Amino acid sequence: MNATNTRSVVVEAGGTQVVGHVGLHALGSFADRLSVGEVLSEAVGWHGRGRPVHDRGRVLTQAMLMLSGGGESCADIETLVSQDRLFGAVCSDSTLYRTFTGTLDPDAVERARQAMVQVRAEVWRRPSATDGDGPVILDVDATIVEIHSENKDGTAPHFKGGFGFHPLFCFADG
Repeated sequence: MNATNTRSVVVEAGGTQVVGHVGLHALGSFADRLSVGEVLSEAVGWHGRGRPVHDRGRVLTQAMLMLSGGGESCADIETLVSQDRLFGAVCSDSTLYRTFTGTLDPDAVERARQAMVQVRAEVWRRPSATDGDGPVILDVDATIVEIHSENKDGTAPHFKGGFGFHPLFCFADG
């Protein structure tokens, strides 16, 4: 089964098309490089009749992307459905719901947890920040990213007097 979550795209400034959720595409590409969809697909499996249209590992990974983008319910998977140029075929909210209620019994959840333990272990084996058994210092920091907009009527500036976002970053301190 194809458990990848993103399509191959080129993201560039000054392009001809505007795409929302490009940050989720980067996260989905990272999950694809780590084979999260394939690992979850193998761990969870499929026990229904025939072959499912949407691979269950892919459905779970797309649910993770939806939650990372601020989704709160199965219906919020529609934010990915509307971006088929980035994510390809995304399951419906009812398929996501059936995956959670029908496919994920306690044994499947435990297999998925153990599979993700292996993925995380592989992630920590890759960087030069760790040798596999030493401590890893995570530096969580925030910064202000200034933006310009003509639509600032009635808004107040942030504490430094400008307008923008305040994202959090996490770095492995090596």
